[in-house]
Amino acid sequence: MLNFDLQVETQGTSALVKIRGDLDLQIVDQVTEALARVESDEPELLVIDLSGLSFMDSSGMGVIAAAHIRAGDAGRRFVIVIPPPGVRQAFERTKLSEVITTTDDLAKVYP
Repeated sequence: MLNFDLQVETQGTSALVKIRGDLDLQIVDQVTEALARVESDEPELLVIDLSGLSFMDSSGMGVIAAAHIRAGDAGRRFVIVIPPPGVRQAFERTKLSEVITTTDDLAKVYP
């Protein structure tokens, strides 16, 4: 049984993708497909909430980095709600936390 949940919501020109559990190779295709559907609606703001993650491997980091690049190419604001400390270290080690806009508080960035 997979430890994974993904929810998408939109409000106006903003989209929120909440990912909980494990973001790893087993589910990375599901996340990629969900992001493609969200991005096809061309939101002005895309927020990915990772605060419910318990684990993320390099394939998960790749999905987040690729979404960030696509957002930049499309002129879209892109923010991640950073994961708990154990997973957060991956963002710090790879320096993604210095490139991607992050927040600890979803209410500060999502309507």
